Amino acid sequence: MATRLFEGKSHASHYQKYRLSPPQKIQDLILNYLGNRLKKPFGLAVDVGCGTGQTSRSLVPYFQKVLGTDISEAQIEQANHADGFPNLVYRVSAAEEIPAENASVDLITACAAVHWFDIEKFLKEADRVLKPCGCLAFFTYLPNMEVHYKHQSQQLTQVITELQDVLSPYVHEKVQHVISGYKDIFNAIPYTDKKRFLEIMQVSSSEEIIELRLNNVCVLASKPE
Repeated sequence: MATRLFEGKSHASHYQKYRLSPPQKIQDLILNYLGNRLKKPFGLAVDVGCGTGQTSRSLVPYFQKVLGTDISEAQIEQANHADGFPNLVYRVSAAEEIPAENASVDLITACAAVHWFDIEKFLKEADRVLKPCGCLAFFTYLPNMEVHYKHQSQQLTQVITELQDVLSPYVHEKVQHVISGYKDIFNAIPYTDKKRFLEIMQVSSSEEIIELRLNNVCVLASKPE
């Protein structure tokens, strides 16, 4: 069963303001993987669970069309308020019901989202819409992080660690997919051509004051010909 926790207007507004865009290194990893399996120009990318559209917008330069989908009307409303692009559209849609034709999609992405889906139904739907050799890219940051700010880095990182320890008994069961580095999701993908990457990447806040070092996981897979 899919889990829906992020649909309120206030939550969507915070997503738009504070959620970090995907690291360029992950984007390069995905595009290189896709480029080794499909020829350019790339046609359609679908960003499932797109939230307020950070990942969707990052795909715009590389695809003829980008479709961002999310179950939350409030998230899609916020996405539509951001900078628009002629080749980017958003739709309110469940992850398990992708609004695309059979064998029409080059790439399906899900940033910090796939663990909330009904995995079995979603993967079946993804297989329906992917072209032969089309690719899946599921990626997220992991809970552990380092915070770097002037001379308070160690103290701030300790505060984050202690906060996570306090909250851990209340974490939703589906977050275990994240903690495990998407191992179960990787194993559930029915394709043989698949890879899983774990890397530490550095990002900054939008104000360029606080630097975060995050562990990220990226699962890539390609549909057979």
